[in-house]
Amino acid sequence: MITKPYLNNLTALRGIAAILVAVLHFHFFLGPVVPYREASVIDKFYLMVDLFFILSGFIMCYVYEDTFKIGVVKKSYKNFLIARLARIYPLHFLTLIAEILIFIFIVSIGKFDLLTPPNQHLYRLDAIPVQLAFLQTVGIYNFDTFNAPAWSLSAEWWAYVLFPFLFILFRKLGYKNWGIVFLIAVAGWLSIEFLLSGLEPFMNMSPNPNKRTLDVNWHYGTLRGIVGFIAGMAIWQVYTRRKFIKLLGNGWTLLTLSIMAMLAMHFEWYDTIIVAIFSFVILSSAYGSIRINSLYAFKLFRKLGDWSFSIYIWHMVLVHIIFVFFLCYRVEPIKGLLRPLKAYNTKLCLVLFLLATCFVGYLSFKYIETPTRRWIRKRFSSNY
Repeated sequence: MITKPYLNNLTALRGIAAILVAVLHFHFFLGPVVPYREASVIDKFYLMVDLFFILSGFIMCYVYEDTFKIGVVKKSYKNFLIARLARIYPLHFLTLIAEILIFIFIVSIGKFDLLTPPNQHLYRLDAIPVQLAFLQTVGIYNFDTFNAPAWSLSAEWWAYVLFPFLFILFRKLGYKNWGIVFLIAVAGWLSIEFLLSGLEPFMNMSPNPNKRTLDVNWHYGTLRGIVGFIAGMAIWQVYTRRKFIKLLGNGWTLLTLSIMAMLAMHFEWYDTIIVAIFSFVILSSAYGSIRINSLYAFKLFRKLGDWSFSIYIWHMVLVHIIFVFFLCYRVEPIKGLLRPLKAYNTKLCLVLFLLATCFVGYLSFKYIETPTRRWIRKRFSSNY
C-alpha cells in the first residue's frame, strides 16, 4: 500500500464531530446545555455519526485506492481487515470491560432495581457475545447494550467487510457516473428515514410508523453505516478529479455549507438533507484552501482529531460513571431520565466533562489505541 499525504483537515473535522457527539449525550443524559425546547441543533448531533460514516468511506477510498484498484486479493483483503480491526477492536473490548465493571458495581451496592427498564437493558449479560461479535445492529435486541456508541463500530465493521467489493463496483462506473453512486446513497438514506425508521421498535413498545429519522441503531444501523460509506465513496470520486476545486475548495463555500447545515438542524429539516450537506462539507474540507487549511490547522482541532476515536468510544463510559455516582444516593426507583446535573451550572459542568473526556481520550490514544493498533498489525498482517 502506497503511503499518501495525510488529510489533516478531515482529521480535525472528525475531532469536532466527536466532541459534538459528547455534547449531545451530556445534554440528554446528564443535564441541559440549553433549555430542551430550544435544543433542536443539539438534538440533531446524532447525525455526526453519519458524518463519521461518510468520512470513513471517503478515507478508505483515498488510502486503499491502489490496494484494490485491480481487484480483491486474499492477502491484501486480509491485511485490510486486520488493520481495520486493529483500529477499532481494542478500545471496543476495553470499554465493554469497563461497562461490565460498572454493572458489577451497581449490583454490589444493591441499586440495580432502581434503574429504569432501558438502563437495566443496557447491562444484559447475554449481550456480551453480541457485542464481541459486532452484531449490535442486526436486530437481535430492541435497544442498546453496554457502551451504546459502540453500535456504530458494528455498523462500520460490516461496511469495512464490504468496502473492497463496493469500491471495485463503483470504480467501474467511473467518474462521470459519480452522481449515480451519490443518488444510491441518497436513496438509502431516504429509505431508512421514511420506511425503516418507522419499523424499528424500542424496547417492548410497538414501532411508530410516523417516525422520520436516520437515528436507527439496533435494527438498521448496519445499513446506515454502509449507506454513509457509499456517500463517502461518491464524493471521493469527485475529489480525485478536482474538477470542482475552485467552487468547493473555497472558505466562503465551506462557511455557506456549514451555515446551511446548522440551519437545517435548527429548523429540523429531514435528516437526509442534512447528511447530504455534510457530504459536501467533507468534500470542501478535503479540497482545502489557504483559509480552510488555516482554520483546521489550529492545534486543538488537530489534537481532537487524533483523539477522536478514543473520545467517542470512552465518553459514554464517563457519562455512566457520573450517573452511578448519583445513583449511589438514590433510595427510590428512577422515573424517566435522571439527568443528575440539571440542578447545577450545566454549562460549567459541560466544560469540565469535555475536558475530562479529552484527557481520557489523550491517555487512551497515546497508551492504548496507538500501541495496540501497531502491535496487532505487526503481529498478524502479512509482510507488514
